[in-house]
Amino acid sequence: MIKVVKLLFLMSISFPVLSDEFKLFSTDISHGEMMPKTQEFIGFGCNGGNLSPYLRWSGVPQGTKSFAITVYDPDAPTGSGWWHWQIVNIPSATSEILRGLVM
Repeated sequence: MIKVVKLLFLMSISFPVLSDEFKLFSTDISHGEMMPKTQEFIGFGCNGGNLSPYLRWSGVPQGTKSFAITVYDPDAPTGSGWWHWQIVNIPSATSEILRGLVM
């Protein structure tokens, strides 16, 4: 299982100011905890479910144009870590990703 040390949530905004109120919530993964096999990549020695966790966010900075979400595993035995999955160009009106999307 992969330890969730970095769940990167990137925003494309028209200015480099992030809101102090931005919050990210999940019922499936937690910072510093092991990521369930359900969210692990399938392939290259990984045998997970390759599915998205449930994610919800609020407090989006004004001017946000889109979102990108990535899951990076710095402890993977590759010498440089492993990107398990990513989602890009999520419309700015989106405020959640449902559990179970195939990555």
